[in-house]
Amino acid sequence: FLIMLAIAGVSLTSMAQETETATEKYSVATNSFWSNWFVQGGVQWTAFYSSLEHGFDTSNNPLKSFRSNPQASVAIGKWFTPGLGLRTKVSGIWGKANGDSFKYWNAQEQVLFNLSNMLCGYNPNRVYSFIPFAGAGFARSCSYDTYAMSMSVGILNTFRVSKHVGINLELGWNRYESDFDGNSKGENFNNRGWDTHDNQLYGELGL
Repeated sequence: FLIMLAIAGVSLTSMAQETETATEKYSVATNSFWSNWFVQGGVQWTAFYSSLEHGFDTSNNPLKSFRSNPQASVAIGKWFTPGLGLRTKVSGIWGKANGDSFKYWNAQEQVLFNLSNMLCGYNPNRVYSFIPFAGAGFARSCSYDTYAMSMSVGILNTFRVSKHVGINLELGWNRYESDFDGNSKGENFNNRGWDTHDNQLYGELGL
């Protein structure tokens, strides 16, 4: 009888430890408002697809000189949970559409989803994190004095270097109003989606 009680006690203790370990893995600790902030800076290479060019036999190659230019970006954000965060991002300086260069900025609020933490549990020492995002905001073409609503989706890949430093590799898509690049006659009412707006694809490397 005593042996059976001992075996039962060991089994219950083991089950409790396993449950506690699983709970700790997926539990969320709420820190103060000033915790879990981050800042980012990066350089981009962008490809701008104007609504004006739709219907013409132009190359879609993102590296063509008439549509591509370097950019810069800065961002500040906060993680509210290990899997959910917000960031305010501003990018721009040099745009190029239809072979013409112009100056602009694009400011957005974006929601970040750290799927690595959501699916695999929080790990402060994780080297790689996979973070899809989506956002919206406003952009201004300084050269053409035009404003436009902008939307974005993309993937932020982060690589941990140390406790306070990481390398970011980001791939994204920005969508603007059709006259953002100063060409208001490019709207194509016979099509939907990509053809009706100015679009921008980019790759970004940052810290």
